Amino acid sequence: MDMEKLKQWLEMAKNMQGGDFWNNIFDQEFAQQFMNETPFKTPNAHSNRQQPGTDLKSERTFPAIDLMEGEEEVMVVIELPGVLKENIELGLNGNILTVKGRALPIHPHLKYTYSERFYGEFNRQITLPDTVNPQDISAKFWNGLLIVSYQRFVQKGEIIPIE
Repeated sequence: MDMEKLKQWLEMAKNMQGGDFWNNIFDQEFAQQFMNETPFKTPNAHSNRQQPGTDLKSERTFPAIDLMEGEEEVMVVIELPGVLKENIELGLNGNILTVKGRALPIHPHLKYTYSERFYGEFNRQITLPDTVNPQDISAKFWNGLLIVSYQRFVQKGEIIPIE
């Protein structure tokens, strides 16, 4: 560690003498700043207080999905915890499946001091491995999971003998 990094480290430690020091040390984004040799941005004292609808990590995507393929079937499982079926819309354009809707807070009258759950409008597009007709798709909502599936059209041609 060079002297400049050591000075930055000591300055950061001095600025965080409160109870947040070790929490910030183990915070991944904050530690990444140190490892990537970027200037330090000292988190504020309430950095663990997230507003509803904001993600802790910007790379998180809502809703989470699983896409499974078999020779005869394709299935997409879309995680929608706490979302009502009435607040979900499913659409298809070519091989692009779109799920959109609204996740409402469970207790909107209470003040959130920390939240990792997503609240608000969402819109997710999923590229299917096949082009399929909307009438060939089956969708079921069960225990917070939207399960979308379709049977693959397997065309078996005639075998041509070779002489």
